[in-house]
Amino acid sequence: MTEENKVTEEVKEENKEVKKEKKEKKDAKYEKLREEVSRLERELKAKNDEYLKEIAEMQTTKRRLKEASINERKYASMNVVSELIEPIDMLLKIVNSKATSEEINNYLIGFQMIANQLLQVLEREGLKTIPCSELDDFNPDLMQAVTFLEKEELDKPTVTKVLKTGYMYKDRVIKPTMVEVAVPVKKEENKETKEENEEKEGED
Repeated sequence: MTEENKVTEEVKEENKEVKKEKKEKKDAKYEKLREEVSRLERELKAKNDEYLKEIAEMQTTKRRLKEASINERKYASMNVVSELIEPIDMLLKIVNSKATSEEINNYLIGFQMIANQLLQVLEREGLKTIPCSELDDFNPDLMQAVTFLEKEELDKPTVTKVLKTGYMYKDRVIKPTMVEVAVPVKKEENKETKEENEEKEGED
């Protein structure tokens, strides 16, 4: 190999090394940029998730406040209506009693008119009686059992007597209907069957 060719080969090798070094630097720079972009994307996603979470919490709070405001307006008169129920019930009980004289009967008629007017006012505000009569199924959500009686012919709790009218204010129970309830008789195990079951349990 001539000296000239030798120099040419060295130059070529040097150029290769320079290109290789440049490529490595370029690749390293690219990798660094890629990692930086990836880091920024992760931070952006985290910030976006946090932003969406805060928006959701704000919307939930706004919805709850709106519902609370609606309920407050909807049930604004409930306490007053509840307080008036008892005296009106007492008034109705009085007017339904037997008059001992014409004069007292006239008073009772007047009291009946007053009681009816009061009930009409409260009904316009949202008061309504809870429908209930004998032989209705017992509903613990609307009724309160004062006494329980056992009856063999029944298969479920049943109202036998309505003791006191119940009331609702719009969709809320403010005074449950007071009732007497008949319940099915609990069937006792036959003595022999009971003894057999006890023996089986002992063997197990």
